[in-house]
Amino acid sequence: MLGQNRTSIARHPSLRIAGQALLAIALAVALSACAPSALSTARSQIAAANYPAARQELVALSARTDLSDSQRREVKDDLCLVDFKIGRPTYTLAEQRAVCLDASKEPGSDSASIIAQIDAAERDRDVQEVNAALAAHDLADAERAATDYQRMPGYDPVTLARWSREIWTIADAQVFADSAAKKHSLAGAIAEARKRHPTVAKMNKALFTKWVVATSTVSGTALVSSVAVSDSTLSLAVNEANLPVAALSLDRLATINDAMVARCGCDARTNVAVAETGFPAYFIRLDPETKMSEVMILPRGDRGIVAANSN
Repeated sequence: MLGQNRTSIARHPSLRIAGQALLAIALAVALSACAPSALSTARSQIAAANYPAARQELVALSARTDLSDSQRREVKDDLCLVDFKIGRPTYTLAEQRAVCLDASKEPGSDSASIIAQIDAAERDRDVQEVNAALAAHDLADAERAATDYQRMPGYDPVTLARWSREIWTIADAQVFADSAAKKHSLAGAIAEARKRHPTVAKMNKALFTKWVVATSTVSGTALVSSVAVSDSTLSLAVNEANLPVAALSLDRLATINDAMVARCGCDARTNVAVAETGFPAYFIRLDPETKMSEVMILPRGDRGIVAANSN
């Protein structure tokens, strides 16, 4: 009889469900206890400077869905740390920064200080690349690295301005090395420019500035963000976003320099800069052979100096 009661109790559905629930709770507690243990193992690897092994543990932990908020924050912070310690070339600065930026979004994260170190390393690398490119008179590489530097948090505007002046000087020398031999016959080209733009010579600086803005406007968008007029030099700035439109509107830029020539009756020049950085985009000069202005396309990315006439 007693044996029959025990069998009956074991087979009772409610008791069986309760047992399963207790088993599930015990299993969950056991799994939860594994997370601190695994994190402790990763920390031991970090303390021993065995960063690849620590990373393997942390990556496995980060895939778990049962971590508490504090555990997940610790895992992400530690991943940031080990990627930074492993460093290049295994993980680029951009890859390190992405991991640390993700970690920094967790409340209470300690990864901000590592992001600052990564940014400093990125800026240092850009500085070295710009200086090496300038020494080699490689304008494309200099501008690429300088633009990367300008986009980094904490960049130095004074350094950027110095690079801009050096890039302009090198670019100007390269352009004039090719055009100096043409200067013997500029009188005819200047006369032709004045014939094409008879009304411009009568404009004062304010009216001429308005004319430049109007002439450089394409489909309702003004290409230039600023205009500076001196006796023989016109300086224009174009926002980075408008550079693709400017590249398709070189005839307008050449026409503007023709008008500048007509206005001063001299060998005028137009310098077009990128507004955000001050780096050169175009030089525009009068070509005595064609008797029209010629746009010299300054290197951006992997381009070299290229000439384009107004027509």
